[in-house]
Amino acid sequence: MATPPQSASNHRFHSYGWSRALNYVAKCYLTEDGVPDTSQQGSDAVLTDIMLQYEANHWANEFNKSDPPRKIDFIRAYAMEFVDRPGKPMFAVERFIAGSDSYGNGFLKHNTNSGFVDLDTHRKTPQVFSAHSFYASHGERLVADIQGVGDLYTDPQLTIDSATELSGNTGDLGPRGMALFFKTFRHCDMSDLMGIPIFPLSRNERRLQAKYDEDESTLSEESSAFQELKCKFQRLDVNRERRKSVLMRPIDINGPEDKADTIRRSKSDVDEITTCLQLALNDTVFDHKAFHRFESGELKPRHFKHGANKPIISSSMRNVKSRSTVVKGIKACPPIEISDKTKTNLGKVHYHLACLHGMDRFPEVVHTTPNQSSIEDRPSHDVFSVVFHLSHAASLYNVPACLSLARARVGLDSCVSPLLNNTVPVDFESSKELCMRAMRATRAPAASKVAAGCLLFQILEDEENSGEGVIGDTEKIRVLEDTLLLIDTSRKESELMKEHAAKQSRGKAAGFKCGDKVEANYFMEGTFYPGVIIEVNEDGSNVVVQYEDDGSSEELTVENVRSMEPSSELSNGPLSDEEALGQINHDEECLFEEFELMAKLAPLLEKIGRRTDAIELFHNAAEIAMNCGKMKTANDLSMHAAELEG
Repeated sequence: MATPPQSASNHRFHSYGWSRALNYVAKCYLTEDGVPDTSQQGSDAVLTDIMLQYEANHWANEFNKSDPPRKIDFIRAYAMEFVDRPGKPMFAVERFIAGSDSYGNGFLKHNTNSGFVDLDTHRKTPQVFSAHSFYASHGERLVADIQGVGDLYTDPQLTIDSATELSGNTGDLGPRGMALFFKTFRHCDMSDLMGIPIFPLSRNERRLQAKYDEDESTLSEESSAFQELKCKFQRLDVNRERRKSVLMRPIDINGPEDKADTIRRSKSDVDEITTCLQLALNDTVFDHKAFHRFESGELKPRHFKHGANKPIISSSMRNVKSRSTVVKGIKACPPIEISDKTKTNLGKVHYHLACLHGMDRFPEVVHTTPNQSSIEDRPSHDVFSVVFHLSHAASLYNVPACLSLARARVGLDSCVSPLLNNTVPVDFESSKELCMRAMRATRAPAASKVAAGCLLFQILEDEENSGEGVIGDTEKIRVLEDTLLLIDTSRKESELMKEHAAKQSRGKAAGFKCGDKVEANYFMEGTFYPGVIIEVNEDGSNVVVQYEDDGSSEELTVENVRSMEPSSELSNGPLSDEEALGQINHDEECLFEEFELMAKLAPLLEKIGRRTDAIELFHNAAEIAMNCGKMKTANDLSMHAAELEG
């Protein structure tokens, strides 16, 4: 089997000469006419592929540092421009991977960036490596499209969460691609060994995977506890019809008895929904259970059905040593650190997986009952998987997921799934908690949190108007002030994004200057690290970058330096949610305009003696309303301000 060149430079490759390089392959992009693409776009695509291979190799090295049972490698690729050919086409050149692996297999594709997993050979190492790259990069990368001979791979694809220069390749599906991967990823003894946490899947997803036996530890159908839960759900369904408010807009109301009959829930359905909705209001905990370990740190043995592959770790466990387990000479890695950034990106993955279920992406997951024998009786998608992943995303402070569940909890539609508000019972208190959870999220753009603030205030107003609760002015003032502050923060974030876009549009032709914050391709390895430019040569083609982490410096060409990206929390990544999911997220639409919030806050401030602040708010609200073309409203607000001043 061919091995990659050992030298880190290209001189060895060129020294071979084409007469001896018979086991190399050159690849390029073709036009519609079937000829090499000689455009700048074609050359950039080739260079991007090479950079992807370099970065994939970086994550392979991180994987190998954990001493897996089988180490992996990505073959080295080079860019070669054929200057004597018309148009000077650019090719990616690498060694041809010949031979077969220890199983007798030749070249194999183990997975893709769209959820495919090879179920014929079903090798563990490629799948575990992909999952490891996600957690090792704090959820910002996932190396997929693993293919090659044995454990020597080539031509990978990177699914990138945050917007970066590398994410310009058309195969990057962002969080959606990550969701598709984890939907099909099977945890195994090797992933336990590498310290990779279990990615939770819903009951129906696990049933489809045939990975877990059906959980029989739930309450029996005849138990009093189940009957109590069932009655509670029925009461909540009745409340859905009883609440007549501006929030509740039911299309068809046939009375509480008919409604209860149309929402069919089995024992396990009730259990799953209840558990999920409770989970959504609590922070996710990555304890020993999340890593399939005992409390002592020992690996739990995995049980395989008859005929399944045997695990690499026997069930005879030894004592933990430095919180690592040594089994048959194999040292288990400590659990991977789950940072706040990892949690944020995990939340995105769960949210996108919920959206994909709601788009009918996985009809095979829908579990049919005896009452749903015909196709017409079957739901279009598994709404319980939607609730499951939304709840997990909300527990990780994913704002869109919090908003979706909050809307469903007050009977409003959600763009995630049309079945959601008929499945989730109404509970205004839970909806308020979800809105507050969204507003507290620290790693999320302010624009989406504004919608949560608006919904929260609408619920408070609705409860007060219906006489079902006494809402203090202090609480309403706090919600309104927090929401208006989020609107101001959102404006600043929007300006920051526009400023960055303007810099990118100017391109490198405008040149870098000393003091510019950039990201640089460290030692041409394909991984970009933040730093600052401390020197620029005379013609501007080379710069010296000082890295932030260790203070070291390096001279690079401007092609290997890029402007510092804004915070990844401000961007949805290479594909926005709308682009990735093919639909507009109506859940994030605000129920109030800014001037309306100001107009609601001003009288409350006047009531508690903050007269000056109230006057200023009325004036500001009038100006904003005028800019929005609401002339009558602007005039009324100005008159209120004048009355307070007089």
